[in-house]
Amino acid sequence: SLHHGGVQAAIAAIAKHKLVHHERRVYDGYRLTYSGYDFLAVRALVQQSVMTFVGQKLGVGKESDVFHATNDEGDALALKLHRLGRTSFRSIKTKRDYLRHRKTSSWLYMS
Repeated sequence: SLHHGGVQAAIAAIAKHKLVHHERRVYDGYRLTYSGYDFLAVRALVQQSVMTFVGQKLGVGKESDVFHATNDEGDALALKLHRLGRTSFRSIKTKRDYLRHRKTSSWLYMS
């Protein structure tokens, strides 16, 4: 349970690591950044015991970043984080068949 002001302190800690960005345009709120989505994806893979370590970046492409990773046994893995929003995200839904059924989508979600 969070004490008085605990939510603000927790969000400030997350924002300090650039996992969320504070928006003050139309509304006062927060949005997930690429790093925030990456953190959630890596956390899910670690919790599922798919991998235990993420190392250095191996490469950067138009649509993805590739990192060195390892599992419990020390096997070398490649972690590929897609960045569909880097290119023209207006045409992503037509290029990605798994998104065609959606009427609306955040381009960060699609990445």
